[in-house]
Amino acid sequence: MSAFTDISAALDARTNSLSLPTAWENVTFTPTTGTLYIRPTLIPAYTEQAGLGLNGLDEHAGIYQIDIIASGSTGKGEATIKADAIADHFKRGLVLTYNGVNVRLSKTSRGLGKREEAWYVIPIFITYQSFITPR
Repeated sequence: MSAFTDISAALDARTNSLSLPTAWENVTFTPTTGTLYIRPTLIPAYTEQAGLGLNGLDEHAGIYQIDIIASGSTGKGEATIKADAIADHFKRGLVLTYNGVNVRLSKTSRGLGKREEAWYVIPIFITYQSFITPR
């Protein structure tokens, strides 16, 4: 079991099921002008001790951010609609499992939409936690 890899894989698999063009971390991606795409980023917090003793669990928590990136010249409508769809897809309480590691989603929030060059970007923040046997 590899906690970091398995948590990321569980969240990425859920994202992949959206079937949207995706700019994955550290993978070359060339956006198509005028076509909405997403950019997921895993932002882990510090691992915390959640139980006592050698067999006590560690809590792995953090934010999985999905940026919705739409054309900057067509208004916010398409990006806002997609933000709602992604938030629904990552509903609070959902448990994702990969390689025996459970990742519970504790909340999903929308950030401020802003222009970045020719694009309009809305971030979605998905807070997660996982309890895993310590190393």
